[in-house]
Amino acid sequence: MRGNDRAREAGHTLIEVVLVIILLAVITAVAAPRFVNPRAGPAASQIASDLQYAKELALRMQTICGIYIIDGTSYRVFENNNPNDAATDPLGGGDLEVTMSGSLSGVTLGHDIADGILKFDALGNPLEGTAGNSLPAARNITITYGGVIKTITVEPNTGKMTVS
Repeated sequence: MRGNDRAREAGHTLIEVVLVIILLAVITAVAAPRFVNPRAGPAASQIASDLQYAKELALRMQTICGIYIIDGTSYRVFENNNPNDAATDPLGGGDLEVTMSGSLSGVTLGHDIADGILKFDALGNPLEGTAGNSLPAARNITITYGGVIKTITVEPNTGKMTVS
């Protein structure tokens, strides 16, 4: 009788095997998108970080600073209300101009911002375009890679930024 009890305990039931397979499927469904698209997320984080840096720079320097989207693959963080006056990169020195190359190769940028210029005044209020008009509505920067789109939204008045 003891031999039969041990034989029954040695294997797994069909229910246990099915539960493990379901658990692995759920984990794969949650984790897979992070590995399938490794570029759009980091690019969106970098741009959002650079926007925040421009806002903080404007507050600290008491001038207008912002980001100028040059084309679909590059942008510049600027200071002194001049899109051609690149801010200094706080991490490596030099001009803070970013081109989607290397690990970000294939990432493209889109936006609904006048003249591709989003800037912040000395109080952190968001402005757009060469004229520096207040945002009439939220503005978006879209980051696309491999059919996946990430969006950075900047709210009017507060300049609050969200990535989705």
